[in-house]
Amino acid sequence: MQSVHRRRGSVAAVAAAGTLAALLLAACTGVGGTASVGDVRNGRKVADLWCSECHRVAPDQPSGARPGHTLPPPVDAPSFMTVAARPGVDAASLSTFLDDLHLPMPTFRLSPEERRDVTAYILSLRPS
Repeated sequence: MQSVHRRRGSVAAVAAAGTLAALLLAACTGVGGTASVGDVRNGRKVADLWCSECHRVAPDQPSGARPGHTLPPPVDAPSFMTVAARPGVDAASLSTFLDDLHLPMPTFRLSPEERRDVTAYILSLRPS
């Protein structure tokens, strides 16, 4: 009888560990409705550096011009505000999108931290 109880205890411990791991992953990635742990301010800096040549990344950015530049963007890319307002956009979908190649976007890769930060920044632009 004791071995049955030990097995049940082991199964319960494994299940609890799996649940804890899933909750931690969700908290880090924003999956399951939890907030992303990204740094919004750094996300804005990364967006200004890498994304603002083609995207309007902030409401205070002049439409059609990168901060400090007078030329219009080379492509018609959606603003970050438009992206944030799309139905179904969440941290997981943005992170996946940012990790994939989307021509004519440049072929650079954000670090996991930068991806979390840009994702947090985009989500901060959601209309209230």
